[in-house]
Amino acid sequence: MPRYFFHIHDGNSVLDDVGLDLPDIVAARTAAIELSGEILKHDLTERHLPHVFWRVEVSDSPALGGRSLFVLQFSVAE
Repeated sequence: MPRYFFHIHDGNSVLDDVGLDLPDIVAARTAAIELSGEILKHDLTERHLPHVFWRVEVSDSPALGGRSLFVLQFSVAE
């Protein structure tokens, strides 16, 4: 089963050095969407949004420079 790494970029980068073993890229896309919901849920509880634009990069490597499989971008606009 392949391992997917979910790196979060929001002005800073938080690299996923653990990853998730998932059956395929469709499952990785579902996991990335669920992660984006958790990010928004957490950040929207803050009084002032620390970030308004995020990227979740799904990669085959725990380090930058691995093969990027896809990127999920999302933002909050007022």
